[in-house]
Amino acid sequence: MTTKVRVLGVIIVLALGCSNDVETPTAYHQSHLAMPTDVEASLNGDGVGVTWQIESIENVAGFVVSFTDATGSVITRSVEDSAARSLADNSVNTESGSIIQVQVRAFDENGFLGQLSTIVSLSVD
Repeated sequence: MTTKVRVLGVIIVLALGCSNDVETPTAYHQSHLAMPTDVEASLNGDGVGVTWQIESIENVAGFVVSFTDATGSVITRSVEDSAARSLADNSVNTESGSIIQVQVRAFDENGFLGQLSTIVSLSVD
């Protein structure tokens, strides 16, 4: 009987202790990393140039810039400098008629990613 009670107790504790939460608590998001703003994208020779601003670099170790093409393929580039405000990338598809969506987010020294900036679309003529 004692073994059954122990097993049942362990199952109850595990069931109550397990969670499907995969998001960081809201309080952590609210002020840990500022969201990049004023994102702009332009054709830069045979690539794409991106610039952005950020209100505060508190806790910021760098930035991740994401490029999404019309097929849904995403290319991400990491900029490991909290003072950076631009990135030039030549690996993005810039053939005529393509549309590229760009977003920027900050990251901290532990790799936590902050909120994504608003999406900026770039049409290639």
